[in-house]
Amino acid sequence: MGRHSGAQFQDRAQAGALLGEVLAARGVDAQCVVLGLLRGGVPVAAALAQRLDAELGALAVRKLGVPGHQEVAFGAISAYRSRRGRYLVPWVHRHALDLDPAADLADVEIRAAAELERLAGLFADFAPDLFGRRVVLCDDGLATGATMRAAVDVVAQNGATDIIVAVPVAPRDRVHAMAGASTLVALYSPRDFSAVGAHYADFSQVDEEEVEKLLREARDARTSRGVEGNHGTD
Repeated sequence: MGRHSGAQFQDRAQAGALLGEVLAARGVDAQCVVLGLLRGGVPVAAALAQRLDAELGALAVRKLGVPGHQEVAFGAISAYRSRRGRYLVPWVHRHALDLDPAADLADVEIRAAAELERLAGLFADFAPDLFGRRVVLCDDGLATGATMRAAVDVVAQNGATDIIVAVPVAPRDRVHAMAGASTLVALYSPRDFSAVGAHYADFSQVDEEEVEKLLREARDARTSRGVEGNHGTD
């Protein structure tokens, strides 16, 4: 997706910096861990973490698309360290089976899990220990919320004591308490919501090289300041 006029945010980095200001004003500080959902959530998380001077990491998620209608998510899966998370959108999952009882939703999940494992392995060096810590989960926006719910699930399994969901944009009817998270912060919540990318002037695709660059730069900056992080897998 390219550029849009009349957008609320210039790009993901600007949106993340704005989120950082909001969270800082709410008392969220450098003791938290900021995790970006791979891949588009990482530029948001990087700018937010920089504002808070917090540790940055990445969390692998994959949307599960309805066969023949891949843009419609019936659920999502996530991976972080040795844990796996999962969330199914009840009404979409049920409707997909009502339309086609033979729809192989399990096969969709098996294929998505293979890509999930690849992503989790690729960025395993950027998976801080979450046990006993406050975690801020970032994406570039919420649509159905399925991927974020799967992310909350796996972060809770990893022992986080407090989970904050922070996104630049979400539909107004999605901005409410999310099970497992103490707070959901959205900078913009329109009543008429079409797509996340419509709210950015620049919503260019984020590739894996850019993600790795952002994560390494954040880690190197903390190391140069003598701030220790807790990286890697168990």
